[in-house]
Amino acid sequence: MISLPVQDSLFNYRVAGVAILNGKVLMHKTPSDHFWSLPGGRAELFEFSQDTLRREMQEETGMLVQVGKMLWISENFFRYNGIRHHEIGFYFEMEIPDLKDQTDFSGSEGQEELLFKWLDAESLHSIKIYPEFLAAALAQNPLETGHFTSGFTDLDGL
Repeated sequence: MISLPVQDSLFNYRVAGVAILNGKVLMHKTPSDHFWSLPGGRAELFEFSQDTLRREMQEETGMLVQVGKMLWISENFFRYNGIRHHEIGFYFEMEIPDLKDQTDFSGSEGQEELLFKWLDAESLHSIKIYPEFLAAALAQNPLETGHFTSGFTDLDGL
């Protein structure tokens, strides 16, 4: 995985998917987190970003997804689990062709449980989500492409 320790910090290359259906967005979090984020994960070395998203969704949910166009590039600085992170994120449109319904479900990443939930896109501003640009970006109809930067956020404090 492209996650490089640099002194007391970590650099991540992350890819995430934007699945919107019936005005709801698929989000996920660990049981201990106090914020939601888009599903996805870290790219592997020599893996194209769209392939990363397909692999991560298969590993975490067992679902096959179709990856569409890139929506956003994001540069984030944050603290998570006591470690400072510098993260580059690619965000793609994502469809789940075999989705049966929008019921909440659990998945996993290795030994860690992940909670998946369909959240109303129009009320994301009242929910803690990260990166912070997502609340406004996901409320756009249609979604607009962009490049977002965010200064240092302490996710341990959320």
